[in-house]
Amino acid sequence: MAYIGNSPANTGNYQLVDDISSSFNGSLVSFALASGGIAITPAKSGQILANINGVMQEPDDTGTNGFKVTGSNIVFSSAPANGDTFWAVYQGQNVDIGTPSDDVVDTAHIKNNAVTNVKMADDAIGLDELSATGTPGSGNFLRGDNAWAAVDGLPSQSGNSGKFLTTDATNASWAVLDTDANSTTKGLYEMANVISANYVIGNNNNAISAGPITINSSISVTIPSGSTWVIA
Repeated sequence: MAYIGNSPANTGNYQLVDDISSSFNGSLVSFALASGGIAITPAKSGQILANINGVMQEPDDTGTNGFKVTGSNIVFSSAPANGDTFWAVYQGQNVDIGTPSDDVVDTAHIKNNAVTNVKMADDAIGLDELSATGTPGSGNFLRGDNAWAAVDGLPSQSGNSGKFLTTDATNASWAVLDTDANSTTKGLYEMANVISANYVIGNNNNAISAGPITINSSISVTIPSGSTWVIA
């Protein structure tokens, strides 16, 4: 079929150009180009690899050296002589794909491992994109084995004032500090016989110590009014 302007480019295809040497006469410089009898219209001179008498000719769009292509004609800078040989190859044009349309590039057309960290926007990866096992949550953390796990935190502190934290090697729990030595299971209450730190007995409280007691130099025991300290 006919086209207005140049025919569509023979994209990426290589064709043997028809022999034009029968028209060489030492005076003609312009010759029609065809392949298989069909006219070809290279977009630029460099698409033609031309050889005369075994010598490659230089493509030159100015026409000063070698040859140039004008429309469907090859124009030599000097006329080939009668009896000169000719062969040429027409190289199809490269494809300029331009900018792809929106939403057309899929996974199959992206080279494996082509997307690197520098191509990722900050905060582009969320929890849904992670391959970790388990369930993410506000009380979970991501372990080194790529699994979500619950934080082994403190047991509830509500109602546990004054208690200390202990563990049975599996679970943590709060416990009451045992200060009562005078129970049925403990017949003795031991105490230091040297007071080495200042001490103030609580108001309206009584205190008892097993003597003898030594109070270090510069150390005092304060007994408020209404309180008693008995050394037995």
